[in-house]
Amino acid sequence: MSRRWGRARNRLREMTTSGAHMNKALMALLLAPIAGMPTRAAEIHILSAAAMQTVFASIAPAFEQAAGHRLVFTYTTMGAITERVLKGESADLVVGSTASMTRLVKEGRIDPQSTVDIARVGVGLVVPTGTAKPPLRSVDDFRNALLGAKRVVYADPAGGGAAGIHVAKLIEKLGIVAELRPKTKYGAGGDVFEVTLAQGEGTLGLTQISEIVGRPGGEFVGALSDELQNYTGITVGTPSGAARSAPVAAFIEFLRSPAAASAILARGMQPSSL
Repeated sequence: MSRRWGRARNRLREMTTSGAHMNKALMALLLAPIAGMPTRAAEIHILSAAAMQTVFASIAPAFEQAAGHRLVFTYTTMGAITERVLKGESADLVVGSTASMTRLVKEGRIDPQSTVDIARVGVGLVVPTGTAKPPLRSVDDFRNALLGAKRVVYADPAGGGAAGIHVAKLIEKLGIVAELRPKTKYGAGGDVFEVTLAQGEGTLGLTQISEIVGRPGGEFVGALSDELQNYTGITVGTPSGAARSAPVAAFIEFLRSPAAASAILARGMQPSSL
């Protein structure tokens, strides 16, 4: 990780010295503005990129308990989010790639005043526990890892997932499409970790780092090297014309807090708030 994010991690440690107790205090401060409002418990429907699934799983319960609202998530690929919103699907909050949200703003589907950048994430590799981790120090290491794997798993590029599209381009650039085709297994998007484990020992999976780190059954091999890496920004926003919602605003503000940044860092992502 870059020197910048090393400093960010150190800053985060300073802000969260007392661990869980500090996070509870942050939650209390964050939610204080809505605590006294005569707002009934609400369901907040969130259409989100699968790259944020593990982060939201770790922070949603604390928000729900403190705010009294229920978060209802629908996960899909970043490309699918763009198409679904363009076709008229709505949600209280949309969480997509920065590029996707920029397009949706231009198309009049997302309120330009509501968008907030919350993180960026790179592509990494995963193997089932017990499989030897290949080195990833260079482009040649990456090429050899792909050729040496029994099976290779990544999201179907046709599904619009940023990681799947990028991996497919790398394989084509390396000139090994034909060699990998017989042993490639596509995930639907958001399920590459599970598909990799299901394929068994010797399988190599490639997906967003946040979908790998801290999950049982698999081993995080590492991030792609700088010359191969592709970072995807994560941006949230509300639909154009939607009435202002205090519960939605509170959740967006929480996503910018040190408590949320801690969860984002823990999943191998780089929070925008630090």
